[in-house]
Amino acid sequence: MPLTAVLIVLLSIALMFLYGVPTLRSRLSDSTGTLVFTQAAATAEAVSQSQGDSDLGNRLRLVTDSTGGEVVLVSADGGILAREGSVDGFEPSREMVDTAARGGRMSISSSSVSVAVTPVVAENVSPAGVIFASDEPRATASRLFLSSGLEAAALASVLGGGLMFLLATLLSRRVERLTRGARAIESGDLSSRIKPGFDDELGGLAKSFNVMAARLQDSFIQLEEKNATLDIVVENLNEGVLAANLDGDIVIANRSAQGMLGLGEGPPSGKIPDAFEDYDLPEAVSRCATAGDCGEARVQSQRYSLRVYLERMPSFDHHRGGVLVVMRDLSEGQRLEANQQRFLANAAHELKTPITTILGASELLLTGDEDENVRQRFLNHIHNEALRMQRLSETLLRLARTGSDARNPEPEPVDAKRALREAAGRMAPLAERARISVSVEGEDGCVFADREWLDQVLIILVNNAVQHGSEGGEVRLRAKGNEILVEDNGSGIPQRDLPYVFERFYRGRDGSGGFGLGLPICKDLITRMGGDISISSEEGAGTRVVITLPGEEAR
Repeated sequence: MPLTAVLIVLLSIALMFLYGVPTLRSRLSDSTGTLVFTQAAATAEAVSQSQGDSDLGNRLRLVTDSTGGEVVLVSADGGILAREGSVDGFEPSREMVDTAARGGRMSISSSSVSVAVTPVVAENVSPAGVIFASDEPRATASRLFLSSGLEAAALASVLGGGLMFLLATLLSRRVERLTRGARAIESGDLSSRIKPGFDDELGGLAKSFNVMAARLQDSFIQLEEKNATLDIVVENLNEGVLAANLDGDIVIANRSAQGMLGLGEGPPSGKIPDAFEDYDLPEAVSRCATAGDCGEARVQSQRYSLRVYLERMPSFDHHRGGVLVVMRDLSEGQRLEANQQRFLANAAHELKTPITTILGASELLLTGDEDENVRQRFLNHIHNEALRMQRLSETLLRLARTGSDARNPEPEPVDAKRALREAAGRMAPLAERARISVSVEGEDGCVFADREWLDQVLIILVNNAVQHGSEGGEVRLRAKGNEILVEDNGSGIPQRDLPYVFERFYRGRDGSGGFGLGLPICKDLITRMGGDISISSEEGAGTRVVITLPGEEAR
């Protein structure tokens, strides 16, 4: 019996080495190759999603730090673009480099190093390949094989071949779990995780694999968040931003660029349009891409006055290169500057006239030769011109206070119809001199507003209506719910001037009227009270101003 038991144990050990050990070695070798190939595929995916050299370097360092391997990035012409990490005893062979340059795949294993070659795929093209080398899986597999073999041999001496077969089956299942997890991650499912099982070498390998997948997933999530944030920032810039490849095809264009170039809505596509009469933008982009002659230019279109900047991007479009076009709209600044210049000229003219009159009258008075009637007439001239200068000063001060008044509005319930009556009463003398009737109508009701600010707005609007009315005309003031309407049948506002009436210093293209400050003050005050103001007008038929303020429900 003892001899039989010894023979059974020896037979079990022989069976273990004849069947179990080769099977385990084969499965571990397959798993090691699959793992290295999966790590190479994940590295290739990270490279294909990189944005510039800095981002590429960060991704390669992330891969080598998380896997402990070495990455060699090969270009289509067989050159080595980048190399990160270090594995002892590894140097890429000519065959590996040629396979990577062709966009091929291969897997090689030695006693200490496992190597996988896989292409970098972006939009169904393979501009380059990745060589990934690692000694971690094979070293782990070797340690696992040695320790598992010794354990199996010891158990086989006691339990026989049956226990050895059971152990081999258990290990095979765990290796299969590793293989399934590796293949899931290779297919792009970075959220896949492998259950470590026991706290042994395979468990440690599974944990390391899970850590690598988690780090890659976190890295990709952070990159996606940064890209999404950058897209939002670029899309909402006032400057037009456009990126084109070397063929002149539009790759990126924000809303401002689409509007400036007349591209319409929707995702940009096609060639860069020739949108300017005095500047060939497609030719400038081509010259910048091929000869590096970029720089900037000022261009003019029917709607815009632009400053265009060109910059070459060597790493754009998968390192093939491209051109960045930035277009800054100068129209608004030029219009505001022109309005300010007109305002300064008008203000200087308004000051010069009364000053000249005052100086002339005072010089004549200083001679002392005039009779009392002449003296009185000159004094009246001086007084009237001084009042004119006072009105100009008050207008300028009102503008300054509106722009610098840091206090918040003090809203309270205000009887809109009563406020209109008070404004009409204060403007009655001016209306009577102009022979214009002012009527107040509408329903009783309250709006929620700053009483002082609302009075100021109504005075400005009624004054404008009277000044631009004609003899025998009418100004109608109406209260309707939370709306206040000021209507007249005066000269009206030209359609070309309506979009700009709320701009400071804008006095219309004919330059008539006051200083271009009243309506901007109204707009500022109404907006700060949480309301809205709009103007509709027809030249020769009159103007209608609608003020909308919060009602009682805003309290």
